Amino acid sequence: MNKYLKLFLLICFSIIIAVFVAEGLSRIFFDPIDFLRPKRVPDQVLRYKLEPNSGAHDSWGYRNKSVPDSAEIVALGDSHTYGISATAGNSWPNTLQKMSNKEIYNLSLGGYGPAEYLYLMEEKALKLDPELIIVGFYLGNDLHNAFKSVYSVSIWGDYRNPGLASFLEDKKDYKQTNTNNISDWLAGNSVFYRIVSSSFIGDSLRHSRRIKKGEEVLMLDVEDYGIHTGFTPDSRLEGLDLSDPRVREGLRLTLGFFKKMNQIAQEKEIDFLVVIIPTKESVFSEFIITSDQLGSSDKLRSLIVKEEVVNKLVKAYFTENNIAYIDVLEPLGEAAGREQIYPNNFGGHTNKNGYRIIAESINQYLKSDDRQ
Repeated sequence: MNKYLKLFLLICFSIIIAVFVAEGLSRIFFDPIDFLRPKRVPDQVLRYKLEPNSGAHDSWGYRNKSVPDSAEIVALGDSHTYGISATAGNSWPNTLQKMSNKEIYNLSLGGYGPAEYLYLMEEKALKLDPELIIVGFYLGNDLHNAFKSVYSVSIWGDYRNPGLASFLEDKKDYKQTNTNNISDWLAGNSVFYRIVSSSFIGDSLRHSRRIKKGEEVLMLDVEDYGIHTGFTPDSRLEGLDLSDPRVREGLRLTLGFFKKMNQIAQEKEIDFLVVIIPTKESVFSEFIITSDQLGSSDKLRSLIVKEEVVNKLVKAYFTENNIAYIDVLEPLGEAAGREQIYPNNFGGHTNKNGYRIIAESINQYLKSDDRQ
């Protein structure tokens, strides 16, 4: 019995040592900011935010090494500006920083929308005395997020339409804050655990969970172009449906928020630019429509059409109100057939190649006469 007990203890000890060694090596070869999950905490205005200095994020709780005294450019946005599906160094703000040789501060977080962009511009971005503020405007859910914020957070009460009082939402956190279970603790403290959970194994588990919840996952394979990727159009289709009064209200609010941000920038003599970021479905629209697999999908076709309508309305408003913008749909769409710009899973965020294309488009605009 003592022999087996000693063997068991030896095995346990060996596993513990191996885990510590793996964690140490992981922290040497990988940047913790790319793997550790920061702690999410409630906020009365933003609904939620990241706890300062958690998950290797900076003292403001954003995906930077530190908060500078000043920054030439501040980037505002959601997860598509934060840089999901890429390392912090390969997000489009950091890639643009390398291209432009300008100090750029990334003031973005997944799930934020136009209301949060305005608030963060006034409360944080202006403190950095920037020359330019860029907002990443994701068509897939920013309209929906604008509605949720305004109709759930009291500070935005004056922005509400009294006729839509029935749509007032409960004041709740739409992105759950961290729990105290072991998986959340590991995600926030172990780089090795996050490497494993973010791998193909993690993707497979997330894929299975979505299917079990009843969400449709549509896969596209175009062998001639090396395309193998997936789509989950349900939430984006809902967020672009202008027949829904909440989405129409979200559009009204969104345009109003951008107009106010542009006015503030003009008053402060700061350049202002909106980058229109399309959905993955629209980027691959040419391949979807001609695909034997997905060409007959009503959901995908409807999403693409609805997004085109919103895109045109937004651009018309920006032009009428002298709000500078660029649309990265065309360069992303052109690249979709020649390189892998999204992961080989159902994720809707571009990989580092896609973020590079967004950064190149912005950098080209900054060098052009259009900015003058």
